[in-house]
Amino acid sequence: MISINIRTWCSVGLMLLIWVWSTTSALAKDPWQQEQVLQEPIFNGQFRLREAGNRHPDVLLLVHGLGGEAADIWNPFVNELAENFHVVAPDLPGFGRSTKANQLYSPANYAEFIHWLIGRYPGKTVYLAGHSLGGAISLHVAARHSERLERLILVDAVGTLHRLAVSQHLVRDLIRLDLPLFSTTVESRLGQIAGFVLEKTSRVPIDPDLILANAAAREKFLAGDPARIAALALVQSDFSLLLPRVTTPTWLIWGDQDQIAPVRIATILDWNLADSRLDLLSGLGHTPMNEDPQRFISTLRQALFSKMPERISTGRSQEPVDAVCDNQSGRVFSGYFTRLQIQNCTDVLISDAQVGQLSVIDSQVTIERSLLGGDSKIVALQTLRSKLNLSGVDIRGKTGILVDQSRLDVAGVRFFDVSVAVFGEGNPSSLLISSSFKQIDGRIIPLQMSRSLRQGESL
Repeated sequence: MISINIRTWCSVGLMLLIWVWSTTSALAKDPWQQEQVLQEPIFNGQFRLREAGNRHPDVLLLVHGLGGEAADIWNPFVNELAENFHVVAPDLPGFGRSTKANQLYSPANYAEFIHWLIGRYPGKTVYLAGHSLGGAISLHVAARHSERLERLILVDAVGTLHRLAVSQHLVRDLIRLDLPLFSTTVESRLGQIAGFVLEKTSRVPIDPDLILANAAAREKFLAGDPARIAALALVQSDFSLLLPRVTTPTWLIWGDQDQIAPVRIATILDWNLADSRLDLLSGLGHTPMNEDPQRFISTLRQALFSKMPERISTGRSQEPVDAVCDNQSGRVFSGYFTRLQIQNCTDVLISDAQVGQLSVIDSQVTIERSLLGGDSKIVALQTLRSKLNLSGVDIRGKTGILVDQSRLDVAGVRFFDVSVAVFGEGNPSSLLISSSFKQIDGRIIPLQMSRSLRQGESL
């Protein structure tokens, strides 16, 4: 009797093990319907391509960022997305199971690879979604090949800021290669470039563009590693002329706690892109798809299926007033001002405002999503002994900014119909300018630099 019970329980146990194994296997089953390795002409290597929902007429092309997961980062969402789209996800050349070689893995070259890949689906409507580095690549695609895109979705996209604007620490010791040193988490994503380059270059002055352009230099300074090459090429990219060319409706999905691609980038993109919508995900960081998959896929579906909202008019709805901040901290100014004077103030925020003339003296001010100036005979912004951070600002006037002994961090700023964007007077000032431009007489002049501006010098 006992032996029968033992045999019975063994049989039951075996059946349970088989059931658990089959259930686990089903849950772990690869969600992709098709996987193949193809030859590509841009980097002259092979890449892994996976697809699902092939029967649908609309293509959703997913572009991953830096990191060992490559396109696997999209796996949890494939089944749901494939209900409505022909989902396509490559392992970018240099990542995942694609060929890893010593090539120039720049956003521009990756954009040509994505454009070539889109060409494999003639006649199909294409929705393009990119995360992190994939977002920077997707921006390049939209700026160059918008005719194939129905919608652009950027998830915590890196780029647009000058490399010094996102640095937590700058490598300046006797070399001309200024690269940011990041936290351990970020270093793992960016291939620990800064530390590696510092170790290899020591006291040798190097130009990052020369490193990128030459295979031998990439091998010497970056070990020919695709992640390091891609990250250095990213921080060297200038987006100043790209943003005005993006006409594709764009949905921005951003973790508001992102320390790698700060919300400032989202603000810049939302301000500069012709047709955009920004969704901030509260409490999430750089990889919202991992941190809160349900909230991410819900937001992604909204980005794919919702009608783009209309732009809010910037026309005046109230009479402008004069305002002053004097020896205060934490003031916030929104609305319409003929003149706004700020002196001896700290942590001042000017947001969603229109200011005819702005004067800043001995103060710390952040300006975002605002219009400055408007009169062709005046100076829009004058600053003396102050620190200013501008993100997503339009400036008009005879002179855009008159700067004296100040530090300006300017990103995503558009100077319209100004003969001089920034003019230096008095003592030297420090300028850090990212993804900005000056438009005059129909010409767009890119502004991306880090420099000192002395008396009488101008941009």
